[in-house]
This record gives sequence, structure tokens and C-alpha cells, in this order.
Amino acid sequence: MRAVGTLLMGLVFGCSGAEDSLPRAQDAGLGFLTGVIRLSGNGVATPTIVENSTDPEICGRQHTLQDLIVGPDRGIRYVIAALVDVPQARIPQVVGKPLTIDNRGCRFAPHVSVVTAGTVIEATNSDPVLHTTHLYGAMETNFALPTAGLRVSRVAEGVGMVVIKCDVHGWMQSFLRIDPHPFHAVTDATGTFRINNIPSGDYTLEFWHERLGQARRSIRIEPAQTTEVTLSYDYQ
Repeated sequence: MRAVGTLLMGLVFGCSGAEDSLPRAQDAGLGFLTGVIRLSGNGVATPTIVENSTDPEICGRQHTLQDLIVGPDRGIRYVIAALVDVPQARIPQVVGKPLTIDNRGCRFAPHVSVVTAGTVIEATNSDPVLHTTHLYGAMETNFALPTAGLRVSRVAEGVGMVVIKCDVHGWMQSFLRIDPHPFHAVTDATGTFRINNIPSGDYTLEFWHERLGQARRSIRIEPAQTTEVTLSYDYQ
């Protein structure tokens, strides 16, 4: 089940200084982006529940999906925030830490993730049952994981969104975004995110959530300053 809400967004531009843990940001012309994403109103956010008849002795007979998780302050988890169309001259020549996609408890962990192209993606199986980690979209490959403890890896290729599914257990689904740069993040359990060390300039900022939809807005990053973004989804 999918539902798309109306997106309401506000941009707040702050001028706070850089953190001590991020030295020489001013010299390098780097800025920072932080934000919080919430569900507006007082309506109850209801995740999808599915019944299961495949390997129920291992996976259970019912699963609550992670397609809409809202915290006590209505912060929305698993929203991607990413810059788009970043000029090549502003992209640092770095490769991110390897990403592990685990089949654990008959669900994928993490549920939503972002990586830079060229990053190693490792699929593993922590369950005593056959799983596949099948990637569709910007990167297409299928990791067969018939036994617990098995690990298989590939290098992230392509740019864009990837849907990850298990061919055996139909409810298992997660999402991966591959960008040519590291200027992206996923909101945590409080609905907040942070992107560090962004070259100053004008950008397009994109938001994406699997049930609530996508939006783009223009932002400006200033050297040694933090741009703060607030966003509200109106969910029907």
C-alpha cells in the first residue's frame, strides 16, 4: 500500500559557526546543512501490516513494515535528503565506508540508505533461511544468500534510486540511493539529518520518502555557516 501526501516546506537559513570537530571549514569554503522533517497535524501515522505464510516458523506470521515511522515529536524516520546536480568541480574524490545490507529478522537493515558511487555494498544473511538481496533500478544485481553468515559484495554502480527486494519473502523491501557525491543523508528516529562539508554555493535539495513522496527546493550554502531546513508532510 502506498499513500502520497501534500508537501509543505519551510526553509530557515541559520548563521551558526562550524563545529570544533570540523576544522578549517571556513578556509576550505565549506558549509553545513541540517534539518528536521515532521508529519503535520495530529493524525495517527499507521504503518502497513502484512500477513505471512512463507517460512512462518522463522519469519513469523505477521510483519509491520517500516514504511511510515513517526517519533514522539512527529519526526519522520527514513527520509532521504540529497543535493542534486552538484557541479563536478565541487565533488570531492572520496569513497564512502562500505555499506552492509543485512537480512535480519526477515527484513532488510538498514531500511533506507545512501552511498556514493564506487562504495562497496555487502549483502549478508543473519537468518537461518534462504534470502535474496535483489537490487532493481539504478543498480541491478541479485545476491543469493542461502545460508546464515554468507556474505557477498559488489561495487555501487549507476546513479539514482534502487529498490531492494527478497525474491522469497515478498514483504521484504528496502531502498538505496546512489549519488556521485557524498552530500546526502537519511533522517534518524527523530526526523533529523545533517550533511557536512558542502562547498559553498547554490544547490537543489531533494527530499524523498517511500510513502509521502518527493520534493525539490533551492538552497544556498555559505562558508562556515549552517543552513537549517524544516519540512512538514501533510499525510491524509
